[in-house]
Amino acid sequence: MVISERVRLARESHGLSKNQLAKLAGISQSYVSDIEAGKKNPTLDVLDRICSALGMSVVQLLSDPSEGLPPDLLQLIETAKKLTPEERKKLNDLLQTILERTDRNER
Repeated sequence: MVISERVRLARESHGLSKNQLAKLAGISQSYVSDIEAGKKNPTLDVLDRICSALGMSVVQLLSDPSEGLPPDLLQLIETAKKLTPEERKKLNDLLQTILERTDRNER
């Protein structure tokens, strides 16, 4: 996965608009758009500022989080990527509820 796609996915997973990310990172919205469109490659400094705005390290952004995951989890991730940020929050809330019920039933 290229940097442009990783930046876009990270931004979307945090529920931020391009403008919001730009403000948090101290860069222009057009620069964020150009990075996500693959028109410009960010400098290491800009990449670090983007990652700081997203609460992650550059290593986290550039690493492949799917390495070593079982196929069923990869499928769940791919499905979740298609959801809106609001839908992902609802899914996460549902999963937390399921885990809480499971914990209570095991006691």
